[in-house]
Amino acid sequence: MQKSIITIIAVILFIALAIQTYMFFQLKNQVSQMTSVNEVPSFQLPKMTLDDEFMKNDNWNPYQEMQRMQNEMEQVFGDSFSRFHLNSKSILTKAPRFDLKEEPERYLVTLDIPGGEPSSLNVSIEDRQLSISIKTEHSNEQKDDKGANQYYRQERFSGTYQRSILLPGPVKQSAMTSQYKNGVLTIILPKAS
Repeated sequence: MQKSIITIIAVILFIALAIQTYMFFQLKNQVSQMTSVNEVPSFQLPKMTLDDEFMKNDNWNPYQEMQRMQNEMEQVFGDSFSRFHLNSKSILTKAPRFDLKEEPERYLVTLDIPGGEPSSLNVSIEDRQLSISIKTEHSNEQKDDKGANQYYRQERFSGTYQRSILLPGPVKQSAMTSQYKNGVLTIILPKAS
């Protein structure tokens, strides 16, 4: 019994090895037919001209580029995570989009936070790291026995918005002001002298 099992496994392995060898030689023949021994395949790289946006920008900042890519990845993964847990009762966290503007005397940070609960707003600064969190309003509707008040579709974000932003320079923490109006949070940070 044991010898027959070993024999069957050996035959299967031999057949798999034979198929792989055949495929390897077929691939080798196809490659050799496409290019002769003396020919090297040529690839045309895109030509960069002075009209390209990258070449025009003398003030390219790799830190800003990394921050932009991080924001885009957070948005992609945050959205897919939110969609995956639409029916979940757990609290979700999302990073809001923001604008950071430098003015001569201050920095201005503007964040899109729709549905935020102003009483739950928490803004803090440690060194140059600005941290923001705010909870959204949660619906406490109860279903009755007949299923009334049941959602057919619920896409609006319900959870906590959190974001940490590295500021370009030092600020006066005590002079910081914030305003939350119409789903937009505006934070004014006077520069340190």
